[in-house]
Amino acid sequence: MLRVVNRNSRDDTRLADLEVLKADLKRSGQTQSKLDRLEPTALSRCYSAPHRDAPQDQDQTSSLVFPVDYFAEIPQLKQLVTELQDDISRLLGPTKITVAARKRRSIANRVLRNGAICEIPGAFEGSWSQKCGGGRCGACILMSEGGDVFSINGQSLSVPDDHNCKTRNCIYCAQCTICNQIVLTLHADKEDTYFGQTLQKMHLRINGHRSKFNELDYEKSALALHAYEHHPDQFNIEIFKFAVIKSCHPLRLNREEFRFIEKFNTNCSGINRCKVQR
Repeated sequence: MLRVVNRNSRDDTRLADLEVLKADLKRSGQTQSKLDRLEPTALSRCYSAPHRDAPQDQDQTSSLVFPVDYFAEIPQLKQLVTELQDDISRLLGPTKITVAARKRRSIANRVLRNGAICEIPGAFEGSWSQKCGGGRCGACILMSEGGDVFSINGQSLSVPDDHNCKTRNCIYCAQCTICNQIVLTLHADKEDTYFGQTLQKMHLRINGHRSKFNELDYEKSALALHAYEHHPDQFNIEIFKFAVIKSCHPLRLNREEFRFIEKFNTNCSGINRCKVQR
C-alpha cells in the first residue's frame, strides 16, 4: 500500500489503485477488516509527509546533497565548497551545499551477500533441487528436482539443475500432474503442459498464477482455466508441477518461449491453446 501511495501524485489515481490492490489481496486470502485498517495508515503517512512540490518560504535555506564515492581528497573538496559558499548563494539563493561520501561495496560484502560462493561444491548426483529452500517460500513445494524429466506429447524434457524459484528472466514449464498420469491409447496427445515466460522472479510468477485460482479470475490464467474446466473438485495450483527450463536475455524471451511451444506442440495439444482474458 505504501508503494501505491508513493507512486501516485494524484488523489483519484491513488485511491483507485488502492482499491485494485485491496481486491487482489482479498482474493489472495487477506481479510477485509485488516485491509480497511491498513489503508488509512498508508494514506496518513502520505499526507503527513511534506510534498515534494510544496512551496518553500523565501527565507528558508534549501539544501543540495552531492553523494560521491569516497576518495582521499574529499576534505579538500569540502573546503573548496565552503570557500565558494558566497558565490553559490548569489547564484542560487540561500542554499546549503553538502558533499556526502558513500562507501563503496567491499569484496567481503559481495561474498557474504552471495551465499553460493561460500558453499562447498559437491559432486552432482541427480538430486539437486530447483527449490530455493526459503522457510516461507510458497513456490518451493511446486518446483521440480534437478534431473527430473517431463514427458510432453511423446517427447522428453530434462529439468536443469542450475535454476530455482528465485531465477528471473526465464522460460518455465508447468505440467498438470493429474492429466499427466492418465494413460492414453492410440498415441493421443495429452493437454497437460504449459510453457510461459517471466521477467520477474519465478516464485512471483507462480504467485501470479495462484491469485487467479478463484471463481472470479480463473479465466485470466491458463493454468487456473485448465484446473477449473478439467478438475473442478481439485481446483488448486498444487496440482501443477513447475520447472525453470532456461534463463536468457529479456529481449529473447518471446523467441525462446515460442521455440519451446512449437517444439513440444503445446499450442495445439497443450495448455498453451487456452484463450485467457487479458
